[in-house]
Amino acid sequence: MSHFFTRATYARLLEELTRLRSEALPALSRAKNAAAAQGDLSENAEYQATSEQLTMLQRRIYELEEQLRAPRFIEELPISCERVSVGTTVVCLDLATRETVTYTILGPADAEPEKNVISYQSPLARGLIGKEPDDEVTIEVPSGVRRLRILDIRRFDQPDQA
Repeated sequence: MSHFFTRATYARLLEELTRLRSEALPALSRAKNAAAAQGDLSENAEYQATSEQLTMLQRRIYELEEQLRAPRFIEELPISCERVSVGTTVVCLDLATRETVTYTILGPADAEPEKNVISYQSPLARGLIGKEPDDEVTIEVPSGVRRLRILDIRRFDQPDQA
């Protein structure tokens, strides 16, 4: 299964994975071994805590490895702005509030809901994907029902990375 990423997010996650493998994992393993050297493991709180931390760290490493296994870079997708898709920015009119709202549809790792950057897996994005300008959609989201009219679709424009 492939995962959609912007190149910047892929690089950030790959850097995190590298840091976890090369720094955090060895340090936590050393801490666990040092705690184990203190004796009775059944009543050794430090050993139990480092064991739990090590398990969580290994889970995060596995999760990152799985996510990064088959990347598809959004910047390289053949995006047509005739229909909403991953990698598009959609300008909508909220039919209830009469306000214009803009959503950018990217992969889960790129999502920043507070900035209206949403995952293609979200209910809102799933309701928008495949629609065209002037389409009106009614989408059930966790906070209720949204009624939107699509005003414009354009290719996702990634801000320059500093």
